[in-house]
Amino acid sequence: MRRGVSARWLGIIVVATAFLAGCSSAPNASSARARVVTITIPAPDGEIASTWLHFVGYVDVKTLSYPGPPRADVLLPAGYDPHKRYPLVVFLDGLGCNYASWAEGGLLEPFDRQGAIVVTPEGANGWYTDWWNNGERGSPSWESYYLQTVIPTILARYPILPERRYHALIGISMGGLGATYLGGRLPGFFGSVASLSGFVDPQWQAALIQQEMGLFSFAMQHGDNDADPIYGTPEGYYADGHNPALLVKNLQYTRLFVSTGTGVPSKADPNPTPADILNEHIIYAMNPLYHDAVMAAGMHVTYQVHPGAHDGPDFLDEIKAMLKWGLFKPVVTDPPSWTNKTVATRGQLWDFNYRFTNPPTHVVQFAQSGTTLSISAAGSSVTVTTANGCAIHTSTPATVQLPNRDLISPLLPGRVGQRACR
Repeated sequence: MRRGVSARWLGIIVVATAFLAGCSSAPNASSARARVVTITIPAPDGEIASTWLHFVGYVDVKTLSYPGPPRADVLLPAGYDPHKRYPLVVFLDGLGCNYASWAEGGLLEPFDRQGAIVVTPEGANGWYTDWWNNGERGSPSWESYYLQTVIPTILARYPILPERRYHALIGISMGGLGATYLGGRLPGFFGSVASLSGFVDPQWQAALIQQEMGLFSFAMQHGDNDADPIYGTPEGYYADGHNPALLVKNLQYTRLFVSTGTGVPSKADPNPTPADILNEHIIYAMNPLYHDAVMAAGMHVTYQVHPGAHDGPDFLDEIKAMLKWGLFKPVVTDPPSWTNKTVATRGQLWDFNYRFTNPPTHVVQFAQSGTTLSISAAGSSVTVTTANGCAIHTSTPATVQLPNRDLISPLLPGRVGQRACR
């Protein structure tokens, strides 16, 4: 999946003002049947510096600072009862949007009758990634913020059904990248993943695309002078390890919905702006590549291509099609075997946590069959901790035996205590 830059697409990208998610052209919000509340989800020290939130709105005009920690809008279903458990939808925003964009744009209204809690956390222009930044892997650390802070906070604050089938991760544009990537970081938690006009192959035209990602995230304006701040070398292992099109097997047992417009005006919006047309052309180029990768892996995906630009009315049609597909249908809960690739220093895979002693220097593959777990070379040792607290420390590559899986229960995001395995 290595591609050169064609003159045609170079022109399209240069002409487009940004890879915007169409927030400014979303339909007007109307009164909702459900109730939207705004909460704060503070980022632990070092994950998200406040400077990265300045450009997404809600700036104090007197101090030119962001008034408070990152936020999230939460759609509570009509008749919400804190003593009743509900399905969960985490809905990721797009570039140029913020946590409130989907509610303000009316894109939460189709969820009114879903009977689910829908959370739209702040994503800023962070690409749902712990930025490479010359190997720092942070500043900002959006990936860690979502997995280690946002999701555990939601589970602690709201009554969520525990079964995997009732957890969905969805996103539009940049949020589609976040959904297809982060869903693979928590495969045992999210049962359904949906990308709507998603940025699902950031290594398409990599040398230019990734440079533009940093540009439109205002990296230099915030003191980040790394030439490739988000993924590092455009075709390097850190970029590979964040590209959903190269990581499709991470979603092998996840229900997957992918839709994309073609850039041709639709009935929903017959007069889109030139920028919205061009942005959807870029998205449309990526999505067949992602679809091909899914099919080559022998997986199933509901894939829909339709007329439409990169704007609110067409996003609304995609949301309605996704909800018709259904977010909470039965899924596999205990696969007999699986594989997962990552460049993360720590994470959770099905019924165990892992933490590398040092950040991996390669894309690392975990593969489990029964109680046998194999781990490819990482350039670091790793500690695997099972749900019952059994800790196994090993160099890599390695093959280890886990405790009987019938004796342990699936983890929810978070930390567990450790004990030596016997």
